[in-house]
Amino acid sequence: MSDEGGTVADTPDADPERLDRRLVRGAVDLDEVVAIARMLAAHLDAEHAEGRVDAALAPERIEIRTGKTPRLLPIDPDARPHKSYVAPEAWDEPATAASDQFSMAAILYEATCGGRCFPGDDSEKIRESITTGSRVPLAARVPGLADAIDAVFEKALSPDASLRYANCTAFSEALVGAIEKSRDPTASVLVQKPQSSRPSSRRPPRWVTWDDEAEAPPPISWVKVIGVLVVLAIIAAIVASATK
Repeated sequence: MSDEGGTVADTPDADPERLDRRLVRGAVDLDEVVAIARMLAAHLDAEHAEGRVDAALAPERIEIRTGKTPRLLPIDPDARPHKSYVAPEAWDEPATAASDQFSMAAILYEATCGGRCFPGDDSEKIRESITTGSRVPLAARVPGLADAIDAVFEKALSPDASLRYANCTAFSEALVGAIEKSRDPTASVLVQKPQSSRPSSRRPPRWVTWDDEAEAPPPISWVKVIGVLVVLAIIAAIVASATK
């Protein structure tokens, strides 16, 4: 494909960097967020118009290039998408265009603030957070960030696919508009404290198809350990006095 639209390309570049590696250093510049949003929207909506769904979006597939449009790398057939980027309806059903929008939003959220909106290593907790919409608000990570930006992500990351934007371009335009508005010194759009996202009443589905990591057993409470030691000491004292 042509590289002009920021889609998959194999032309060598002087200083490319994958987004997942860049995020180790924290959030990317908002100009880069805008560029990634526009690139993904153009690519995904073109795919959706042809009846195709990506269903494998992740930060490691996005390549940032200084002074150039970001590009989307080919799908690695051996890679498993991280659970934090998978829309709830795509866990046990085929992904849709709306599922791609959810994944796109999760990636852009992380690029904006440097942290995942649904963090954690416990698969069940990640899934429950995604399904109930209990994400970490942007303002909790970046105090003073425009509330309008968080509202855009709330819509694109809705657990109900029907409540998301009509397409990825609509989401991208809303996000870019909110970012540009937040930069306007005459606009009173900055929040002064973190805003909590209203959780959904939808119950999490049953999970049957994930290849989960084995979870470690819960740690033993120190209170229980001390209690057992006290009981043992009492028993030992009783036995000692009985043998005298």
